[in-house]
Amino acid sequence: MKKLVLLIILGSSLTSYAQDPEDGLRLSWFNPSGTARSNALGGAMGSLGGDLSANHINPAGLGLYKSSEFLLTPKFLVQNNKFNYRGTNSTSNDSKSNFGSIGIVLAEGKRVNNWTSTAFSVTFNQIADFSNHVSFSGLNNQSSLSEKYLEELVHDQADTSSALSNYIFGSSLAYRTYLIDTTANAAGAITGYQSLVPISTGTKQTYDAVTSGSYNELAFGWGGNMEDKLYLGASIIMPMINYSKSLYYSETDASNNANNSFGGFAINETFSSKGWGIGAKFGVIYKPEPFLRVGFSLHTPQLISFKDLLSVDMTTNTEKYAGTQSASSNDLNNGYPGERDYTVATPLKTIFSTSYFFAAPNKPTQPLGFISADVEWVNYSGTRFYSNTYDQESTNYYSALNSTIKEIYKNNVNIKIGAEIKLDGNWMIRAGTAYYGTPYADEAIKASRFVVSGGLGYRTNRHFIDFTVINSSSKDAIFPYRLNDKANTFANMTGNQLIFNIGYGIRFSK
Repeated sequence: MKKLVLLIILGSSLTSYAQDPEDGLRLSWFNPSGTARSNALGGAMGSLGGDLSANHINPAGLGLYKSSEFLLTPKFLVQNNKFNYRGTNSTSNDSKSNFGSIGIVLAEGKRVNNWTSTAFSVTFNQIADFSNHVSFSGLNNQSSLSEKYLEELVHDQADTSSALSNYIFGSSLAYRTYLIDTTANAAGAITGYQSLVPISTGTKQTYDAVTSGSYNELAFGWGGNMEDKLYLGASIIMPMINYSKSLYYSETDASNNANNSFGGFAINETFSSKGWGIGAKFGVIYKPEPFLRVGFSLHTPQLISFKDLLSVDMTTNTEKYAGTQSASSNDLNNGYPGERDYTVATPLKTIFSTSYFFAAPNKPTQPLGFISADVEWVNYSGTRFYSNTYDQESTNYYSALNSTIKEIYKNNVNIKIGAEIKLDGNWMIRAGTAYYGTPYADEAIKASRFVVSGGLGYRTNRHFIDFTVINSSSKDAIFPYRLNDKANTFANMTGNQLIFNIGYGIRFSK
């Protein structure tokens, strides 16, 4: 992992904090949410159309509208996580209700030249929810977070003045609280740095992070219908991201030795990130036969400008050596949180889709239902970070970060399948599933997302309502810290989300 080494080295040279590769993955690896109908079908909407989720999946689907529509979709989420960190199991849970999606489509069903109908849509959709609680602990006699600070100071050959003030979100706090101390020769001259953590006898490490926020898209889309055969569409996307994280991390002496100058240390970190940007989505749907549709859509990289704020407090118990010492990044930054401005280009995505409609044998002209499938290709390794300040130090860092992302992530394929059957009267039943493969290039990291969903829909000429239940299972790896010269340890996480959707819509004439 030579490029990861380069990333850590460059990160140590910045007096402000830096981004991690996981920050890019947060903007690309998730199972998107949409309307209640789309969610019930596992998100397999690429070639179906006639649903406001088309604005965010394949805007050509707007071309199937011949009447106007308004839709509102709230949701409720229950989340449970299980962790295994160095043989110790733990759990966490969370629940919340929030806004899902809202939108309107204005359709014109009159023929104009070769266009059978056209539609314009405005939608606001929460495609990802960042609410989570990650909590695990375990005994570690192989490494310590303090070694990350030690690596920074040793690599930079930092003098004591630099150690005191140049690394205000990490190493300077560790140095000021004596978590990292100097070494000296027989003559008393300082020769380097050392960690006070007795790694060989082990420490109990605790990681507890609460995250919140969401990834939202405001979309303006257009779709057109040519002879009920070919559908074209495009949408302008304005992503809006709000993310916050409150982290508590600690290491305590497992030996209970009151004379080894280490009782433990704890970090409280408060991080917030807000971003907005622009992107585009283009699509086409073609009906070679009345019962068959094929679709393709292209999601361009979204350019999102971020502003991050970070504050870190550290407290270290050195027992009889120097007692308990505390330091804060705000005190070293004129009383303010650290700030960084940068831009992210999210990965390119393409979706290939098809739908097959079937009818009852006694009514061959009336569709009874359909089966739909989408295959997504996502360029996870294509996430790119760019500095908004254009100084050489930041430019070099982000270049190394991009090289690291390219190395530790890979391109992958996601598969979605959904089906709907009309029941007697105005009712219909739906089911779907989706599989999101691992974005990690390292085969030792087992990660995936698997979704199973189902729901009911009720339609009249004017009103409709949809009920959906979604169960999402995930596997991931959580790194409490990353080191340069040792194998990095991580917690294996298995998560489960249960989501309830209710969508209400009304059709009307322009």
